[in-house]
Amino acid sequence: MRTRLGLGARTTVTLMLAFLLSAVVGGLGSLPAEAQARSNCVAQPDKVAAPSEIELGETVQVTLTLTDSCPQEVSPVDVMLVIDGSESMLDDQKIVNAKAAAKAFLDAMDLGQSRVGLVVFNEVAGLYSGLTQDEAYIRTRIDTITPSGRTNISAAIDLAAQELRQQDRGLARAMIVLTDGINTVPTDPVPVAAQRAKDEGVILVTICAGGQCDPGLPSAASSPDLFFDVPDASQLTELYRSLAGELQANAIVEWTIRDVVPANMKYIDGSAVPTPDDVSREPNGETVLTWRLSGVFPPAGLSYRLEPLETGLHPTNVVATGDFKDRRGLPGDVRFPVPRVLVRSECPPKPLEIFVLIDDSNCLAGATLNEMDSKSAIRKGVEKVLDQIALGKDTVAVIGYGDTAEIFTPLSSDRDEILAGVDRVTMRDGSARLDLAYLKVAEELKSVRHREGVQVLTHNITDGPMMQAPELARARATALKSAYGARHYHIAVGTIAQYALLRQIAEPGGFWTIPFGGDVITPYTEFGAISAAFGFPAACPGGPTPNPTSRPTRDLPTPTSGPGRQFFGFLPRLFRRE
Repeated sequence: MRTRLGLGARTTVTLMLAFLLSAVVGGLGSLPAEAQARSNCVAQPDKVAAPSEIELGETVQVTLTLTDSCPQEVSPVDVMLVIDGSESMLDDQKIVNAKAAAKAFLDAMDLGQSRVGLVVFNEVAGLYSGLTQDEAYIRTRIDTITPSGRTNISAAIDLAAQELRQQDRGLARAMIVLTDGINTVPTDPVPVAAQRAKDEGVILVTICAGGQCDPGLPSAASSPDLFFDVPDASQLTELYRSLAGELQANAIVEWTIRDVVPANMKYIDGSAVPTPDDVSREPNGETVLTWRLSGVFPPAGLSYRLEPLETGLHPTNVVATGDFKDRRGLPGDVRFPVPRVLVRSECPPKPLEIFVLIDDSNCLAGATLNEMDSKSAIRKGVEKVLDQIALGKDTVAVIGYGDTAEIFTPLSSDRDEILAGVDRVTMRDGSARLDLAYLKVAEELKSVRHREGVQVLTHNITDGPMMQAPELARARATALKSAYGARHYHIAVGTIAQYALLRQIAEPGGFWTIPFGGDVITPYTEFGAISAAFGFPAACPGGPTPNPTSRPTRDLPTPTSGPGRQFFGFLPRLFRRE
């Protein structure tokens, strides 16, 4: 492929250099100061599942996309200019234009950070300047080039590669080879010499300047798009100036994408484009897809197909993350949103028994959520749940817990009675015994108010780490799931709640975290949508469809350029759902 200089050449250089510079990232990580830093590049992830509503037995396509940008900052690079000094370069002022282009390259380089060297060749290759930051010296050496003799491109490539190897600083390394002719005095064919350099991680740009050039020149370049055919040598200055800018530009050059598919979603083998580097099935039924990508993230994204295995509103993944490195070897990461799919099947409505669990510890009692006291905010959240389910078919119980646990409203379909139970929760105790709350759930499920064939859901809000028996809480949650098919959902407030425990107990997509002062109403609203989907898992006659305006199809991520928690925003509030 012959790239002629002109419109689009700079874009081509940008993309291909970003791809090829990934080969040198490993060396950058060895720099102690750099190793502790984070990339300034920002990536914006997105993930969608289409269609968002299907019948059981159909499949959905999941697509992950990314847009990224890096600040306009100089990244150091070592570059060897390799210039043909054979007699034919005297024709049509090619040597004059080559010298001007080399000087323009120097003008565009930040020689406070980068270095440039010079090799000139005819039938032999000469090191006119080793890698240096002394611009005046290189300019003087460029002026001394006097064309004569024949052409030995291979020897020049070997000599330039030797200088880059001997003076390696662990930075990006490149070589720009300019010639107008054919390798007439070869030690090796041009592609063979070039491959030796490329095997050492050197980026090769090859340029045919207004002549009949060696046929191996295109394949000598690190990519077909890094071979430039420049019939008019007066355009060399433009090309060299562009190359200098792009060689020093920062970019994301390496991605590792890890997507965990839940057990209730079947990954369709062979459906992924591009093909993942690894597909593993975990003992818990999850499927992990891993892509390791060099260079530009695929413009069309990563895609694959899933077959949901059960009805309801379900997330398509447990978690999907991306780790990247930029040209300087600095790391960053992103977290993809979680799209959800409503899976329908012809079936009757399913009654629900929902248990609202409220941590009544004194910490949560003094908290502010949604710009109001926590108890008022929680009440509004519970109202959002009740708005979306079908009381009469569905019943709700309210349980408060701290050092002890108490049923404030037994299973009921009376809206006023349910909300009165929320109002009666006394936020006073200092501990957070979730295990005791689960005992009260079991007690109510053994009462006459429990019905066979219902879907049991528990929804808990807590801010406390003071659980005396975390393992017992997990065991009792598991027992409820085993005996009654209970599904558990959690909101964790603040930074000291027992995240690991709650995350393990929660259903996929059923764990929210919010800061004090954050938005608790939206997680309750989302739980209401999930509940409604369980209650009407199909387009049943007379059955309402969950309101799509209150059932977000995906979380909205914030960009990230480094470590730390990322919160997913709805409206101006902050919360995060996993």
